[in-house]
Amino acid sequence: MRVLAVVSMVVTLVYLAWRLAFTIAPDALWMSIPFFLLEVHGAISLGLFIFSVWDVNSSVVPEPVAETDLTIAMLIPTYNEDPEVLLPTVSAAVALEPAHETWVLDDGNREWVRQMAESLGARYLNRPDNSHAKAGNLNHALGIIDVDLVGILDADHVPSPGFLTNTLGYFEDEELALVQTPQDFYNVDSFEHVGAYQEEAMFYRVIQPGKNKYNAAFWCGTSAVLRTEALRSVGGVATESLTEDLHTTMRFHCKGWKTMFHNEVLARGLAPANYLEYAVQRRRWGAGAMQILRSDTPFFKRGLTMAQRLSYAATLSGWFEGIRTLGYFALALAVVSTGRAPVDAPLAIFVPLYAAVFLSQQFAILLLSRGRHSLGAGIMFDFFRLPASVRAVGRLIFPGGAKFLVTPKGRSGSERDVGHLPSSLVFLTLVGLAVWGYFIASVLGFTPTLYKEFSVVAIALFFLILNIGVLFTALGRAISWRFAAERRGAQRFDLPVAVQIAGQRAMLHRPSMNGGFIDTNAVPHPVGDTPPALHAGQEVSVTFRQNDMIHTLTGVIKKATDEGYAVGFLPGQWAEQGALSQQLFLAQLASLPENRDNAGMVVSFSELFRHEDVSAAQGVAA
Repeated sequence: MRVLAVVSMVVTLVYLAWRLAFTIAPDALWMSIPFFLLEVHGAISLGLFIFSVWDVNSSVVPEPVAETDLTIAMLIPTYNEDPEVLLPTVSAAVALEPAHETWVLDDGNREWVRQMAESLGARYLNRPDNSHAKAGNLNHALGIIDVDLVGILDADHVPSPGFLTNTLGYFEDEELALVQTPQDFYNVDSFEHVGAYQEEAMFYRVIQPGKNKYNAAFWCGTSAVLRTEALRSVGGVATESLTEDLHTTMRFHCKGWKTMFHNEVLARGLAPANYLEYAVQRRRWGAGAMQILRSDTPFFKRGLTMAQRLSYAATLSGWFEGIRTLGYFALALAVVSTGRAPVDAPLAIFVPLYAAVFLSQQFAILLLSRGRHSLGAGIMFDFFRLPASVRAVGRLIFPGGAKFLVTPKGRSGSERDVGHLPSSLVFLTLVGLAVWGYFIASVLGFTPTLYKEFSVVAIALFFLILNIGVLFTALGRAISWRFAAERRGAQRFDLPVAVQIAGQRAMLHRPSMNGGFIDTNAVPHPVGDTPPALHAGQEVSVTFRQNDMIHTLTGVIKKATDEGYAVGFLPGQWAEQGALSQQLFLAQLASLPENRDNAGMVVSFSELFRHEDVSAAQGVAA
C-alpha cells in the first residue's frame, strides 16, 4: 500500500513536470494555466493525504479501566433539542461507569430539561446569557465544576457502556490533554449514508487515527474526554472561531500537550437527515476553518512541530476541494463553448498519460482509505459541499461576523415536505445543459464556434455529461421524499422488544421511546386464555424488562387492529423512557456487524422476553 502510494506520488510529480515543460498552450493560457494549477492542487492534496494516513496503527491501546482515582464529569451542552433527542444521551451518560457526575448544560433554559435531568440522576446547569454558543456554555460549566476529566457529548450523541472505561487508560500519561473517539451515527438512513458509504467515515476511521503518529489528533466537539487542567492552561474552550474544537486542540499542541485518537466507536449520534441540515453544518465548519486560517493560522504558530503544521494543513485545505471540483467543471464548459484545447500536446500522448496518473492516484487513495473511498459518492458530496466551500473561501478573503448555527436535529415539523433544492447546484446543472445545447447548435452550424479539434471537445463533453449526471443525482437526493423534513422526533428501531400489555405477552415492533406497534399475536397464549379487547383512545400500561428491572410505561392506544395496537407513550415518563432508550440503543449497538461477536449482547437481547409473567417478576424487582 505504501509502495503504491509513493509510486503514485512520483508518477504524479513526473507528469506535472512534463505538463509544465511541454504542454502549456500559449494561445489559450486563460484555460491552460488554470488546468495545470488544478492538477497541482490535486497533487498537493494527494501528498497531504498520503502523509496523513501513512500509519493508522501507531498508538498503543490501553486496557479498560474499571476504577480510577480521577474525578470525572460528563458534560452535555444543549440548546433547542427535543426530548426524543436529548433523553437517550442523558440516560446513557448517567449509566456509564466508573463513578462520575453527569451535567446537562442547558442554554435553552427549559424547565422540562431540568425535570428530565433530575429524574434521570443528572445535574442541571444553565447560565444568564448564551454568549459564544457551545464554547461559552462549556466554559461556564468549567468555572463551576471542579473535576480532573470531562467527557463531552453533543445532545444527540448516545454513549456506549465502554465510553469511559475504554478511554481513561490513556490519561495515565499526565501530558495527555484529549482522547477523541470516532463520530458515528445511529440513523443509518441519513442524508450522509449511501449504501455502505458514509461521508465522514474515512475521516473518523482512517485520517484521524493517522494523526496519532504526529501527535496531531484533534477534538471534534463531541465523543471526547478532556483533561480540565489542559483546558484551563489554554484559557478554556476557544471562542474566537466557530470550530472551537479544532482551535482549542491547536492551542493544546502549542502548549506541549498530547492528544490521542481512540479508534473505537463509543458513541453514536444523529447525522444530518436532509440536505438543509447537512448544508448548515458544513457552512459552520467551513466558516470556522477559515477564521482559524485568517486569524490564527497554524502554519506560522509557535509551538507546533512541522508534522503538526502539515497535519493541520491537510485538515484545513479540505475546504478547497470543492473549489477544484468547480474548476474542472468550469474548464469543461470553457472547452465545449470555445472549441479551444487547454493543453498543447497530441491527444494520443496526453490522454493515456493523464489516465495512467488518474488511475494510479485513485487506486492509491482506495487502498490508503482502507476501502472507505467511493469515487462516485465522493464527487456527489463534493458538489453538496461546494456552496459551503465557496462561502468559506469568501470568508477567508472577506471576513464577516459568522454566527454559530446549531445543526437541526430530530423533529422539524408536523408534516413531511419535500427537501431543500440547492440553488447553486440547480444553477450549475442549467449552465451545463445550456452549454450542451450550445454544442449541438454549433455542430449544426447555428453558432460561430467551429470545432477544429473535435476530439478534445468530445472528451470535455463526455466529462461534462458525467458531471451533469452527478448533479442530477445530487438534486434528486436533495429533494427526495426519503430525506424530507422529519415529523417524528424519536428514532425508530428495527429490533423488537418483549412487553406485556393488559396482561398479554406481546412484542413491541418498530419501537421508539415514544411508542410503537404492539403485536399481541407474536407470542402464543395459553389455551383458553382470552385476552381482553382494547380500543382506540384507551389508556394502557406497557411493561418491559431492562437490566433485570421491570419498567412500566403508560400509553394510549392510537389504533386497534386484529394484529395488535399502535401505542403512543405519554410524555414526561423520564425514567421509564430512559430505560427503554438504553435497551434500544444497546440492542442496536450489539446488532451491528462489527459487534456481533462481543459479549453475547445479541443473544441476550433475543432472550429479553421470558415466558414467565412479567408481572410476577415485577414484585421481585420491587
